[in-house]
Amino acid sequence: MEIEAAIQDGMDHVHMLVDTIGKRPTGFAGERRAAQYLCEQLQRWGLVDVGTEPFAARSWDFEVCRLESGTMEPIEGLPVEFSASTPPGGLEAELLVYESPDHVRSGEMAGKIVLVYGGMPADEVLLEGKPAGFIQVTDNRRAHQFIYGPKRPLAGKLPMLTLGHDDGVELLKRGVERLSLHIQTTIQDVEGLNVVATLPAAGEHRINISSHYDSVPASGAAADNATGAACALEVVHALSRRPLQATVDLVVFSAEEIGLYGSAAYATAHAEQLARTTLGIYFDGQGDFLGRHNIHVAGQGGLVDLVRTLVGAMDYRAHLNHGFAGVDTACLSALGVPTLWFQRGPQLTWHTRADVSADVSPRAMRESIHAAVQIARHVAAHPGCVPQGLPDDQLQQARDYMAGGAPVW
Repeated sequence: MEIEAAIQDGMDHVHMLVDTIGKRPTGFAGERRAAQYLCEQLQRWGLVDVGTEPFAARSWDFEVCRLESGTMEPIEGLPVEFSASTPPGGLEAELLVYESPDHVRSGEMAGKIVLVYGGMPADEVLLEGKPAGFIQVTDNRRAHQFIYGPKRPLAGKLPMLTLGHDDGVELLKRGVERLSLHIQTTIQDVEGLNVVATLPAAGEHRINISSHYDSVPASGAAADNATGAACALEVVHALSRRPLQATVDLVVFSAEEIGLYGSAAYATAHAEQLARTTLGIYFDGQGDFLGRHNIHVAGQGGLVDLVRTLVGAMDYRAHLNHGFAGVDTACLSALGVPTLWFQRGPQLTWHTRADVSADVSPRAMRESIHAAVQIARHVAAHPGCVPQGLPDDQLQQARDYMAGGAPVW
């Protein structure tokens, strides 16, 4: 694949977001620093109407998450999203192990720390059973920050954490029967910030470029989603170098990780503008050294054909998926805006402490940025090339998904 020389790989943005700023949960200090940095870059490139748009959200962060026993070294876990805190000195109880969520019985867990392999039991089972704490062990060798929305029944009520599979096995090998959990989280109502900017052009035709820049609190979150934010920035940077026949709107959302608060607020505030938007291009999950480029297409079949033709001509080897996607683009889809979600898999480190900038491939980044730039330029130059709207089934899926507003999980 021959890449335009002026296309940057965005790695300077990735290093700033991941290595200098670090974790970026919505409404906390890292998000503020990241928003300021993004605005400074956009102003340098001459975009207009650069700024932040606030919205209300319920967010969280954590300071401590570990378990201890008398027979092994402390193990660092990751809290389940919106986990309650333990008392300051920790919480000690008998360990009760289940090898499947289906095996969990509410009548035998009261006051115990319940460890479950393979997933989380139904909320009702844990609420009825009244365990002292909950541990989830998955197939991932690393502790993984499990998403659990702020309106779910156990949010803020039960101390919950995830362990990597190896650590879960070690507990059993050591014959651990009692544990102490130490979890300290902060859960609060916050003001999140979307970052917005415009690259103006004459006429009513518009293209939307987006990503999200918030992170789970586990790490600086390179793949999810400093890389996506960097790609979106470098796409508009490249588009700013030549006159276009379409106005480009950039939005870098916050609060994707806690239920799409940011994109929902943006779609409401910019509904009139989005009604004139021909295409949305979104980035979430980029940069794997070894993997596959994916473009998830929400729109008519003719859009799939157009994208296949364009990426084939530039030798961008991407797998195209056609259908609704429950990421930030859902808010645009619910308004009938066709979207392309650029994603690269397998993303094995997302939501873990191992989601680091050293594992981001500059070459893979440049390939995705170049492909999105070429698609945006083509659409800008040929206003009627994108079939408008979404198929009825995709549109209904999007509207059902967003029917209750944010948070969507």
